[in-house]
Amino acid sequence: MKVMVVDDSKAIFMMVSQMLDEQGHEAIWAEDGVVACTKLGESDVDLILLDWNMPNMSGPEFLEKNKAEGVSKAPIVMMTTENKPEYIKKALQLGAVEYIMKPFTSDILEDKLELVFDLD
Repeated sequence: MKVMVVDDSKAIFMMVSQMLDEQGHEAIWAEDGVVACTKLGESDVDLILLDWNMPNMSGPEFLEKNKAEGVSKAPIVMMTTENKPEYIKKALQLGAVEYIMKPFTSDILEDKLELVFDLD
């Protein structure tokens, strides 16, 4: 599976990329929503892991653009350090299919992938 990790932290991307690699998936990086839109115009992905807080275009702004313009049909899992019900509700209303709290383990990521794709 090809997964786009949209996060302004290269360290987070490297960590998530290693987890995905160990699970047999390919990770590509976009450092914000603007870069993600460009890369998604060039290549399809199976899943998007999307950070909440980023410069240029935040996670919620990306979700709004995707909802309005159909940037990608891939399911989107929001990643955030904010454990606030209103954040989770907003992400789901804007089109995210799941959310994951940072930091997370490889097992938690694998569980989310199974939940999204019913892979068990």
